[in-house]
Amino acid sequence: MRSNIPFDTHAFVKELVAAGVPEPQAEVHARLLGDVVIERLATKDDLALLRQKLRADMGLLRQELRGDMGELRGDMGALELRLTLRFGAMLAAAVGITVALVKLL
Repeated sequence: MRSNIPFDTHAFVKELVAAGVPEPQAEVHARLLGDVVIERLATKDDLALLRQKLRADMGLLRQELRGDMGELRGDMGALELRLTLRFGAMLAAAVGITVALVKLL
C-alpha cells in the first residue's frame, strides 16, 4: 500500500549518483528510504482519522465520567444523611446529659 507522501526517489538517486554513489546502490538506498518514509510518517489523512477516533473516545469518556459523577453524588448524599443522623444523635445525647446534670445539681 503506497501512501501519498511526496518522496521523489528519482531526484534522490540523482543526488546520490552525483555525490559518487554507484547507481545500483543509490537505487537501493532510495527504495529503502522511500519504504521508511511511507511506513513511519503520518499523512494528513492519518492525522484526521486519529483526531476523529480521539473525539469519539473523548465522547465515551465524558459519558463514563458523567455516570461516575452521578454515582458519586448519590454516595455523597448517603454520606450526608449518615453524618446528619450521627450529629443529631450526638446533639440529643449532649442535651440529655446536660439536662441530667442540671437535675442532679
